[in-house]
Amino acid sequence: MQQFRDIPEITAEKSCSGFVVLRGVAMTTLNTKKTQLLDHFTWKPFRFVQLLIFLILVMLLSPFLNRTPLLNALLTAFFLNVLLVSLSIVGVNVRSRWALIFLWLLVPLSDWAALLTGNLQIEMELTIASAIVRVLLITICVVLILRYVLTSIEVTLDTIFGAFVAYFLIAFAFASIFHTCAVVEPASFSVAGLTGAGNSESLKVQLNYFSFVTIATLGYGDIVPKLPTTQMLAILEAVIGQFYMAVVIAWLVGTYVRRR
Repeated sequence: MQQFRDIPEITAEKSCSGFVVLRGVAMTTLNTKKTQLLDHFTWKPFRFVQLLIFLILVMLLSPFLNRTPLLNALLTAFFLNVLLVSLSIVGVNVRSRWALIFLWLLVPLSDWAALLTGNLQIEMELTIASAIVRVLLITICVVLILRYVLTSIEVTLDTIFGAFVAYFLIAFAFASIFHTCAVVEPASFSVAGLTGAGNSESLKVQLNYFSFVTIATLGYGDIVPKLPTTQMLAILEAVIGQFYMAVVIAWLVGTYVRRR
């Protein structure tokens, strides 16, 4: 009789265990479907596309927002966007992320302090410090983006747009270096309509233009580097630009087309 009493308990235990397993399988399947559904709405395929669009908008709006706080605000938002995207594509620990975000915060603070101070010497020092930090951050972002692009298993539109974003960032880095040279030595460039380091914001926009013209090797001649240091920097940027387009971009596009 004891044996017959034990049978329903064992059967019930097995049935209960079977239900738990089935429920676990059902929950796993449901979670998988949810994950697949969320993957369709992920921002990853558009992270570099939105960066490129943002960058083009910044360039187009710069002449209209020149000499206004809106230009600095737009550039600040853009570089924060670049930094966040760069940190999202690589494994960076929390401390390093906060350190880089703190560095980014120093750039707008230095720019705003330079605009508010009435001392020309302090303004020059703050402008130089801001440019140095900006170049450092842009260099880190370029390295992180190129690391992602060149080590990706598959070449996609995302990686190609990432390479283009890195190309534009290189031009921005050189523009900051040029601006630093112009602030330290006003005779570094001959700019039509501008003399020395006066009107620093207008000079910054003009040197952004010069940097992109140089990296694309257009050479219009309206802005001319006068000192050996700025001349060598312009040559270096032109060589980097040509190598980048002829090797990196051409290789990525060729690989993408072949795999399609």
